[in-house]
Amino acid sequence: MSKITITDIEYKNYGKCKVISNGLFEMYVTVDIGPRIIKVNLTGKENLMFNDIDRAMCEDVSSVFGEGKNWYIYGGHRLWVSPEDMPKTYYPDNEPVGFKINANKILFTPPPQKVSDLQHSIEIEIYEDKACAKITHKIVNIGKKEVTGAIWALSVMAPGGTVICPQPDEDTGVLGNRCIALWPYTRLTDSRANFFDKYITVKQNKNINEKFKFGINNTKGWLAYQNHGQILKKSYNPNHPDGIYPDWGMSTEIFTNHLFAEAETLSELKTLRHGEFIEHTEIWELIDASVDTDVDFKCGEQDKIDDYVRKYII
Repeated sequence: MSKITITDIEYKNYGKCKVISNGLFEMYVTVDIGPRIIKVNLTGKENLMFNDIDRAMCEDVSSVFGEGKNWYIYGGHRLWVSPEDMPKTYYPDNEPVGFKINANKILFTPPPQKVSDLQHSIEIEIYEDKACAKITHKIVNIGKKEVTGAIWALSVMAPGGTVICPQPDEDTGVLGNRCIALWPYTRLTDSRANFFDKYITVKQNKNINEKFKFGINNTKGWLAYQNHGQILKKSYNPNHPDGIYPDWGMSTEIFTNHLFAEAETLSELKTLRHGEFIEHTEIWELIDASVDTDVDFKCGEQDKIDDYVRKYII
């Protein structure tokens, strides 16, 4: 008998949500707005996702989408289009979301986006016997004009944790093997970021207001966030032959401010004609790391981060 359940709940001030669980972990997905994967955690443990219950992050997008239209971050995991374009990227996804359940899969389909003429969807497939899910992001061009972009899968994570990103280690001889993109507000001396030989870590700090963001050509195909004695590992395929990625070749991007951290993966850029689509899949794995709850990797602690990744992530 399957352990997978899909039930309904009213969650905080997000309205109706679908609760997806296999007994080992659970996900809450909003259906009155979004959609957002607004809560994810091992059963009985704390939520790893940031929840903006105060709606502190809001953008007025009325100049593009109509009078009175606002975009809210809400928190959790969402689907966007890269490269970022303000305000066009910030579609006000504040309407009810359609859903379709098929055994251990549930497809969430918001209304078609006006102006951009894009149809977004997120399908979640739950594994029965492990704390794991397959998240398939899809964007279809339903308009007449060609659209060029990449799927941008953003996980907005709860404060206090650490993002762990692997660095490429391919031997490219006399050629470079790593490309790192930095945003205008990023300081290389930022105390939240540490660049180790194999990994880059970013520690969220509620006492530092400044924004920090970087991207990297992540050839390892995974990204992890540690918090509350748990790890969310997101795996994906970054190795499309001859693929061109946003922001000068970035398939992983990491952002933080005083409220949250973001663990982001991106697909290759594609130009879509009417009816064409692009997909991007992440495999989410929830890992119990409660033995090492107070994790803070410092500059020079190469062995510590290497040991931690070997123990829990790879």
